[in-house]
Amino acid sequence: MKAHIEFYFDFVCPLCFLATKPLREVMKEQKAEIEWKPFELCPEPAQQMEQIEDFLERPWNQSIAPLAQQLHVEINMPESPPVPRTHLAHEGFHFAKKHGQESAYVDAVFKAYWEDEKDISQTEVLAEIADSLHLDQEIFIRILKDRTFEQVHKDSLVHAYENAHITKVPTLKIGSRVFQGFASKKTIEKELLHERSAKDREK
Repeated sequence: MKAHIEFYFDFVCPLCFLATKPLREVMKEQKAEIEWKPFELCPEPAQQMEQIEDFLERPWNQSIAPLAQQLHVEINMPESPPVPRTHLAHEGFHFAKKHGQESAYVDAVFKAYWEDEKDISQTEVLAEIADSLHLDQEIFIRILKDRTFEQVHKDSLVHAYENAHITKVPTLKIGSRVFQGFASKKTIEKELLHERSAKDREK
């Protein structure tokens, strides 16, 4: 039976992007499965400016860039505000999930924003990503314009904020244990081993 990891993320969170590297490695080597859990750092337009200021004041050179170098991951700091809202990107995620492409979609949106410096709040950018994953581009554009998955996304946020009590991302949940912030490959492997041992004792 595959180990199960819940990963709460937002596309404009640099640590979320970097955290996918060790997560993917563990998934491949230990046959773990990831359940992607959307989270919005700026769920309301009124909150956006405060989040932008916080985002720009992060010690990029002291923490994010060195970690990216250590992981051999390309990442580019956004040159100017605003940090894009991600509700449409997440609604696109739910469409991709419906078609079994959620994992590839997450990787592609992260790459578009952090490597290619694209504005992922724009429908045309997200539609290009959908097309690259062989999802029907015309239908994808329509579901974003019609907000077909708006309520699905809102429900996922309610789960994150109120049920799972997630206050920041990235957050990893392995069994009953919750880890906030970047988790190294070693940390994830250790916790998966702990979870397997706990399940063995229950048998």
